[in-house]
This record gives sequence, structure tokens and C-alpha cells, in this order.
Amino acid sequence: MTPCGDGDLIWRCWGAGPPLVLLHGGTGSWTHWIRNVRALAHTRTVWAPDLPGLGESALPPRGFGIVEIAATVVDGLGQLIPAGQKFDLVGFSFGGLVAGHVAAACTGDLRTLTMVGAGGLGLRQGRKLPLVAWRHLKDEAQRSDAHRHNLASLMLWDATRIDALALHIQSRNAQRSRINSGPFSRGDTLLEPLARLRRRVRLHGIWGRHDVTAGGRLAEVEPILQFTDPDATLAVIEDAGHWVIYEQAERFNAALLQAL
Repeated sequence: MTPCGDGDLIWRCWGAGPPLVLLHGGTGSWTHWIRNVRALAHTRTVWAPDLPGLGESALPPRGFGIVEIAATVVDGLGQLIPAGQKFDLVGFSFGGLVAGHVAAACTGDLRTLTMVGAGGLGLRQGRKLPLVAWRHLKDEAQRSDAHRHNLASLMLWDATRIDALALHIQSRNAQRSRINSGPFSRGDTLLEPLARLRRRVRLHGIWGRHDVTAGGRLAEVEPILQFTDPDATLAVIEDAGHWVIYEQAERFNAALLQAL
């Protein structure tokens, strides 16, 4: 645990080796990485927090924005990873947006930054996705149907892959979410920290081919990444949507380890 607002930022750790930090997506928790941590922990010390206001972590500081959320993570990293030790950072969706701001504050200790379906690139031009509300529903079956709809609309390309574990993760994370990360991810607030990182960090991207958060503009992602790092490459994983780290976990794990 490290400080977060009036409470704690909750971290989980697996494995041994060079530090690898994983930041999950919006309305999520470390469980977004449930199919990745064991494979990655064979060669790495994997750190995965619940971001402020999500999962088991406390709310971020009052009047928070994306900068304050990232600063909370940076402060935590300063307590968990020894000064001067290089680490790799991976951010999924909203976590990619947070990771960009974290990276801009940690360039001296950062080895690589990997974006996975990252928000904040301005690709959707503020457009909302067709998600359904669920908190007003009293019937548990109706709530489950709403979560299944949202998984199919946003997270997974193939609805037949919505298994009991995915549904449990979505439901549990949604229940514990106390901040709305959507407005941050729909904008272009990742472009500014990426500009500050230009030529100062190795940058990678991994996207699912059918990621709806790219707004049909997946071809624009690689040039955006290459503005920061001219050698940046984008790995596109077929048969996957936004939650590529879950839907095609083995392919994702291999792509990330190759990038690292």
C-alpha cells in the first residue's frame, strides 16, 4: 500500500526480476490483467495497482484530474521500486493515458512504455460508446445482462468469449468503481505527455484489430506513437477487441515480452 488521497493505493506483486508495472483500464482493477500476470512473472517482478477510485484503492485527492491520478502512482512507484532501478511500464485503455503522464514524470528511471488500446489519443473525437446503465437495476439477472452487453459493446470482439470469469470481473469492477474515467479517455489528453517524451523513451503499442475505442482509426495509432519514438512499432492482434489482454492473452503476452 502507498498513499492515495485520504487512504491507500493498493498494489499487488508477483514474480522476480526487473520491475514491470501494469496499469489497468477504466471501471477496472488489477483483474484486467488476470490472464497475464503469471506468464509475465516468470521473468519479471510484476507490480499492478488498483488505480485511484477503482478496485480496492481509495479515492484520488479532492479536485483530481488525470495529473493528480498519475502523481499518486508516481509517488507509489517511488516507494516500491528502488531509486535508479529501471522499470518497464504498460498501460491498458485508461491506464495507458495514466501511464503516459507517469512516464513523463519518470523518464530517468523508465526503460520502455507500452500502450495497449490506450485512451486519450483523440481517435473517437469525444464520441461515447453504446453502453447501458445498470446501477438502477434491482434484479441480479438484469444486471448480469447489462454487464454482458457492455462487455460485448466495448471490451470483447467475439461475444462467445464472454465467459463466467469475464462477466464476474466486469460486474465486480463496475460495482467498485467510484470515478468516471470515460471523459478523460475520450479526449486527446495523452498527446501532451507523449510530446514531452519525444525521443526520450522506447515506445511500443499493442492493439486488438477490432478495438472499438480506436473509432475506426487504428491506422493512425502507429504514426502517433512514432512522433514520440521514431522507432516505435504497433503490434496488431487479430481476432481481438479492446480487452485484447484477456481475449487473446497468449498472443498478447508473447507480443509484450517481444517488445520488452
